[in-house]
Formats: sequence, C-alpha cells, structure tokens
Amino acid sequence: MKVMPFHKRLDFKLIFGLLLSLLVVGLPFLFFFYSFHENQLIDGLKHTTTNLSILAVGSLETAMLKQEHSLDDEVKRLSDQSGVERIMIFNNKGDLKISSDPIMAGVAYDNTADPLCLVCHEHSPVSRKHTTIAKDVNGVEVFRNMSLIYNQPRCHACHDASESVNGILVMDLSMSDTRRQLASNNKIIFGMAVVMVLVTSIVLGLLVNRLILRRVRRFTDTTRRIGDGNLDEVIEFNEDDEIGNLATNFNQMTANLKTTLHEVERHKDYLEHVLNGIDDEIVVVDRHFQIVTANDAYLQRFAGSKSSVVGKACTMVSGDAAVPCVQNASKPCPASRTFETGTLQKDLSSFLDKNGREKYMEIYCSPLRDENGKVFQVIELRRDITERKFLEQQLIHTEKLTSIGRLSASVAHEVNNPLDGIQNCLDIIKKNPGKTEKNDEMLELISEGIRRIGFIVRRLLVFSRHHKLRMEPLDLSATVDDSLLLVKHKIEDQGIELETNLRSDLPLTLGDPYNLSHVFTNILINASDALDGVRGGRIGIETDTVSLETTHVVRVKISDNGCGISDDDLERIFSPFFTTKDTEKGTGLGLSISKKIIEDHGGKITVNSQINQGTTVSVVLPAGEVNNGR
Repeated sequence: MKVMPFHKRLDFKLIFGLLLSLLVVGLPFLFFFYSFHENQLIDGLKHTTTNLSILAVGSLETAMLKQEHSLDDEVKRLSDQSGVERIMIFNNKGDLKISSDPIMAGVAYDNTADPLCLVCHEHSPVSRKHTTIAKDVNGVEVFRNMSLIYNQPRCHACHDASESVNGILVMDLSMSDTRRQLASNNKIIFGMAVVMVLVTSIVLGLLVNRLILRRVRRFTDTTRRIGDGNLDEVIEFNEDDEIGNLATNFNQMTANLKTTLHEVERHKDYLEHVLNGIDDEIVVVDRHFQIVTANDAYLQRFAGSKSSVVGKACTMVSGDAAVPCVQNASKPCPASRTFETGTLQKDLSSFLDKNGREKYMEIYCSPLRDENGKVFQVIELRRDITERKFLEQQLIHTEKLTSIGRLSASVAHEVNNPLDGIQNCLDIIKKNPGKTEKNDEMLELISEGIRRIGFIVRRLLVFSRHHKLRMEPLDLSATVDDSLLLVKHKIEDQGIELETNLRSDLPLTLGDPYNLSHVFTNILINASDALDGVRGGRIGIETDTVSLETTHVVRVKISDNGCGISDDDLERIFSPFFTTKDTEKGTGLGLSISKKIIEDHGGKITVNSQINQGTTVSVVLPAGEVNNGR
C-alpha cells in the first residue's frame, strides 16, 4: 500500500483548515478584547483620578478657607497618595503656583503653543477633555486629570469676584501599574487563547478522526479489496448520518456492480459460445496485426490454445511469414486494406493442406471502430469454400454436359461433313488404283478432314472435362471464333443470319481459354434459343476495346433480335437454376456459372433486353499492354 505524505492526508488538511479558520476569526476578536480591556482600565483610571481630583480640590479649598495648613503642605500631603506622581496648581493665567514636584516650580505654560496645554485647549471649551494620557517633563507616561477651581462666593474675600475660575488643579497618576496590569492580563488572555486553540484542535481532531477519518479509512480499505476483485465486501456503519447513507448507497452500488459484471460475464460467455459454435474461423487483429482473440475453429486448425496465439502476429500463426502481410507486397492483406479504407474487404486464397490437397479460403475483413469512429481492430472471418468450389466445378461440368447434349446435332453435322468428304475421296481412290496425282490430292483432302474431326473432338473433350482456371495471354477474338465453331451449324440450321465483327488488333488479355469458351458458347446457345421460330433472326458478334475511367478493357458483345426478357426476369437472370426455357432445354445454371467465371477473371458480364426487341450480352475483361498484332 502506498504511504501518503503527511501534508496530503485528510486529517492534516481538516485540522490545519480548522486552525487557520480559528486564527482568522480569533485574531480580530483577540484584538477587540485587548482594546476593550484597555479601555476598561483607562475608564477605571479616569474615574479614580476624577474622584481624587474632586477630593483634592475640596481639601485645598477647605485648607485655604481655614488657613490651618499652607497650600504647599496640603499639595505635598495629597501627592503622597499611592500612584500619584505629582499635583500642580495653576492660576487662571497658566502660571504654575504650587507643585509637589520641585522640578516644575516656577514653570509657566503657554496654552496656545505648549503641547501639554494643547491637549485640552485645541478643543472648544464645551468639548475639552478633563483627562488625557501624556508624557511629563521626565518622559514618563502619566494619566493627567485637570479640574477647575471655581471662584465661589466664599472665595471672594481673597479673589476678584469678576473671575469665574481661580485656577486649575492638575493631577498626574502613574501609568506603569496600569500598563503592567494590562500586560499581565494580555498574557493571561493570550495563554487562554492558546489553550483554547489547542483544546479545540484536539477535540476537533478526535471528532474528525472518530466521525470522519476512521470511517473514510474503512471506505478506502473496502474499496481496495473490491478493486482486487472481492465484490462481496460491504461497509457496515450503524450511524444514521450522511456517511452512513453513503455507505448504504456504496454497498448498493457494489451489489449492482457485481450483478452487472456477472451479467457481462454471462453475455461474454454466451458470445464466446456463439463464436465457438460457428464453423467458420474468426480472428480479431489490432493495428499491429497481432491477434486479440480467436474462436475454436481458428484455434483447432492451427492446433493452438487462445493463450498461445493472443499477442502474436497473425501471419506467424496462420502462415509461415514472420512479418504482417501488409509488409509483403506479393501477398495483399485484406485486413490492412480495411484499416486503410475503413470498409469491408474480401479476399480468396488457396493453399495445400498437410495431405497435399488444395484448399480454398474466403476471407472477409470487417472494421471495428472506437468511440471516435477510428478503426482500431479488424474482424477476419475465414470460410473454407473448398467443398463449394468442388460443387461449382461439378455444376459447371453438368452445365457443359447439358450444353454438349444440346450441341450434339450440330457437332454430328460438323463431324459428318468431313467424314462424307473422306468417304468420297476413298471411293475415288478405289476407282483409280495406283499412285496417281489425283490420288495424292484425295489423300491430302482425307488428311485435312481427319485433322478437322480431331480438332472438333478435342474441343468437345476439353469442353466437357473438369477444368480449373489456368490463366494465359490470349486473343479474345480468336477465343470467340473457336467458340463459334461448336454452334455455327446449329445457328445456320435455324436459318439465323450471323454477323461477326472480330477485331484482329485487340490487346492480349489474361484468361483461361477453355472456361471463356464455355461462357461464349453458352451465350450463343441462349441467343439461338431466343430466335427459335423467329423469321429474319439475326445474331451479331463484336469485339472491341473500351476505356472505363482509368481502366482499359476488352469487350465482347453478343446480340440477337429475339423474344427478349421481361424486367422481372432480368433481375433474376443470374440466379442459379432460374430459367425461362423448357426443362429439356436448360438447367438454369448457364448464366450463373458464366457470371462466376467472368468475375474470377476480374471482369464483368451484363445483360440488356427488351421484350420483342432482342437481347445484348456484354462481357468485359481487363486488357493487357501488348497488342495481338495478328
């Protein structure tokens, strides 16, 4: 467990914050109490000096009237009182007449300039102060009280009756005792404040620790155990307060989290069972082409466990390459194209299994996007289509056999014509035995007829045989011309006019001549069937080159002016087993297989038709860069 620095702990922050709050609030109050206590002491001193002054004035007046004592002796007696620094009597002109302090004897004050006089005389008579704090001639701080000695009638015997004031009694009291008392009291107040702060801090610390920190630590310990995976942990607080309610809500949240995680785990197990129940191989790769997960079908084929393949490059598991396909230019990677384009990519690959048998694998790569829409993983679905390929080849073979059956009459005619010629030549030779120039000519004709029969038979054998694509450079016009050979007599026997425009300067294209011959033968048979019973029937065959955007293609167009195809049937024309003919005339596989063969060549086949107007079938294939030059 990580040790938290003391200054970052919650208890330190709370106690420090509380102390700071006490200081911010307590200091102004402490200053207020200090000022209030100082004012109280000054007021008490003012009250004391005022009473002493009144007593002193009364005592002096009595002494003057009775003349029992001299004023100097009376002032001296009064100044001996505790705390009295001096007593001075001024006449109404400001001259010092009597003083208990010999230093002050004979001093005269100017009430318009002297600082001691200005303390009172700077104010109006009504608002003049009777007491003040000042410094005497010795620099000692004193509390000074000034009392007027009024000219009462009993004083007129010695004083002029026209004067209202006979003089001023000034009494100075020492401030040292007051200051000492104030300092002592301040120490007590400060000490009490420190004790209060300490006691408050301790009490608050104990309360914070008991009511908050200990419970928070229990929260922390429980959340750590929950974070370690123990979702059965609960927090039990008996107190019915905010933290107790928080604990209840937290326990409920943990219970909900546990339920949610169990539900997520159940869904995860369900999805894994679904994926593992699929016979197709499924593997997920990241942008580094490393395996994230895979289903059982994928793992079984490569004899590995999920833990042994996760994190490895997909090519290291499913192939013999140590680097991703994206770095191998000779083997395009559909997953890399999905990362680049963000779209579904398809691919078809073939390989030999451990028994040396050829296998075909169809690969679909779909993107997985994050919350920002960026592709971060790709799902690869790998489907073994070897059996489907075999069935397709079987269907092609079946379609070829059906086409051969329908071509049998035309082929018989093609074979019978050379045979009749051979028979005629043999008859001539029999009539003219011996080596003659005529016989040599007949023998040459016999040889030509045999070669023609052999060519037709070989074409039929190739046409009927199972045959996978073997790509080679070829002249598409020559391939169409060879295909026309098998159906030419069928077309002529129906009285159909045949128009051909086969260009001799077409660029070579890569293709399988035998499978392409099957496509063109099937299209020509369909055209002748559409013209069955049509007077003035015509079939046109044309080859040319076309530029489609940036692609250069070779095109074959085969058109007829037959019955045409309806729009509804045209939408299903390439669907397997769909046919508008009688069952004895077709299986409904011809155009479907033809479309598959053309797409395997990287080309495209389209059909345009109108009822009673005719049909045009166009086949386009990628063109090469080299012209035929026939």
